[in-house]
Amino acid sequence: MAARQMEDIQRKLAMLNYPRANAPAQSLLFAGMERYALLEWLFFRLLGDKSPFSQQSTQGDAMDRDEETSRIQYLAEIAKFLGITTTIDTEAIQGRGSYEDRTEMLRLIVDLVEASIYADNPEWSIDEQIAKDIQLIDSIAEKQAQIFSEECKLFPADVQIQSIYPLPDVSELETKLSEQSKILLNLQQKVDDLASKHAYNPDEEYAGV
Repeated sequence: MAARQMEDIQRKLAMLNYPRANAPAQSLLFAGMERYALLEWLFFRLLGDKSPFSQQSTQGDAMDRDEETSRIQYLAEIAKFLGITTTIDTEAIQGRGSYEDRTEMLRLIVDLVEASIYADNPEWSIDEQIAKDIQLIDSIAEKQAQIFSEECKLFPADVQIQSIYPLPDVSELETKLSEQSKILLNLQQKVDDLASKHAYNPDEEYAGV
């Protein structure tokens, strides 16, 4: 499942024109140069032109420990600024948890970038887009309330009556059935008693009453 999800992530990265979309999945999920480059690329797509951060330039494919620590801290600060993490979480930047956990976090970030690029209006910020989406949801909910109001007769009369007078509870029906069964059994016993006292003779002629 996680492998299929990772394929979808890389397909979206290619669609977003990320230059290293075909990098090995492991290198995108685990700590290292490839992962940090991807996160930085995604973060700056979310930050846009008004970013308070300056994009770092890295030379070569390797970093010494101090450079790596500095870059992780820098990416963690951006992640908190964007609301992706609640704290400056360096472990999240390096990748933590199971393969599925790492994949899920990356998927969420990629989906955010995709949503921001293909927004209803490219000039809107993420907050503005969310506000517009909430307005749309509220509008749909309002229309739905109108459609399913009592004034609109969408259902047959018997269904509407049932909605006004709900069916009794199953336990209540079972109790009534038990009571009626006892009454029927009592009547059956009386009939049997009468039959035993007055034997029926099919050859006997009965006068009309």
